[in-house]
Amino acid sequence: MKIEWIEDFLALIEAGTFSLAAERRNVTQPAFSRRIRQLEEWLGVELVYRQSQRMILTEHALEYEQEMREWLARLYTLRSRLRSEARQGPKAIITTQHTLTVSYLPRLLRYFRHNSPEAGLQVKSLDRSECLQLFEHDQADLLLCSELQGAPIFDDNGDTQRISLGLERLLPVCAPDAQGRPLHLPRSDQRLPLIAYDPESFLGQILASPYLMDLQRAQDIDIICETSFTLGIRELVMAGLGVGWLPHGLIEDDLESGRLVSLLDDLGGPTLEVACYCRRGKHSAATESLWQLLNESPPSV
Repeated sequence: MKIEWIEDFLALIEAGTFSLAAERRNVTQPAFSRRIRQLEEWLGVELVYRQSQRMILTEHALEYEQEMREWLARLYTLRSRLRSEARQGPKAIITTQHTLTVSYLPRLLRYFRHNSPEAGLQVKSLDRSECLQLFEHDQADLLLCSELQGAPIFDDNGDTQRISLGLERLLPVCAPDAQGRPLHLPRSDQRLPLIAYDPESFLGQILASPYLMDLQRAQDIDIICETSFTLGIRELVMAGLGVGWLPHGLIEDDLESGRLVSLLDDLGGPTLEVACYCRRGKHSAATESLWQLLNESPPSV
């Protein structure tokens, strides 16, 4: 079986006709048709109904089209990884939660690239729980994460090393009104619209007590949305739909420009610590280089 046969078949689906697909693949139509037939023979099933005037896919083709696309993408990803490692050795894998991917990680990657451009690095941006799972199962070399200040995920002893990269506040914010004042403020005579975190999420758990508990004791709240998607909360808050707690590093520009207004004096917020972890023991040259840079002068949070 040749990879080009799969590429031909996907091109046929996208083009809709044998003639147009052959043109896009830079082969004659008879040659293209033969390659589709060879793929069918190798698979042992028909992919196209040839009795019809127009191109119609069989049930097997429709059912497995997406799997073929994913398989081809994985194969090309594997090829790229093999070629990259052959040139510069194994890459260091750093896993981090989505919020840090858009707030702190860009500065950290620029620091790595400037000081160690030869060190290969791959980022896996996931939910926080998935990041922890990858790191615990040795599927990531470095773990970049947010923690509640004073409550590290792992101790800096035994098998794990830890570096604190700085602190940031989780701020309650809302959109401004026309005069630049908070659009939503806690009032005893009306419900406060809230864009909340999923109670099972990391940020949902650290806000539950005492911040949300104190707020609910003082007044009624109206939960507009619950999600673990921090960027989604930011968008809903900026749209004026309610109050939400967001990491300062994510909304620093929004606060400076006046697109968001802080309610910290009214509602308070916990302090988070951004930390990076690495397993002790033998590492690739890339991991060793990046870990050394983290111990020197990484960008502040």
